[in-house]
Amino acid sequence: MNRLILAVVLLFTACAVAQSGSAPVQLTQVPPKPTCTLIFKIGSCADLWRNYNQAVQQRTREELQLYVNRQKELASSQATAPLQQQIADLNTLVTDQQGQIKKLSDQIQAEATAALQAKSDDATALLQAQGAAHTKGLQQGGGIGVGGSLLLFGLILGVRRLTRSFTVTKKA
Repeated sequence: MNRLILAVVLLFTACAVAQSGSAPVQLTQVPPKPTCTLIFKIGSCADLWRNYNQAVQQRTREELQLYVNRQKELASSQATAPLQQQIADLNTLVTDQQGQIKKLSDQIQAEATAALQAKSDDATALLQAQGAAHTKGLQQGGGIGVGGSLLLFGLILGVRRLTRSFTVTKKA
């Protein structure tokens, strides 16, 4: 029965070490099985058997511990795999959203620049329209002023001509 347990533990340990890909852990060396027959509980044969059994038990404990550790690692990795996938999905989502934010920020910047350019163009057009209206007003005002002056000058000359032929006499 001891040999069967030892064989199963060795098999699991070998599988765990092969799967982990890490350097194998140094296990307790088991001395060769004594060939003497144990008759008394003392003596050199009893010491050999005691040392052998202790080494086998120590080795079995170490192999079981390796197996338990490997099972813990597997359970831990299986438990964290969905969380790791969620983290990867969230990181992808964050990256996508950052790209959208950058795109929208660039779009807002372009629209703001276009709006400022349009406002500047409107202001320039308004200034040009005001300048044109001012110039037209000056021209019209000048024309009215010159025309009015000529009319006044003509009226004065006409009144003078009419008044030349009249003479004023005093009544005695």
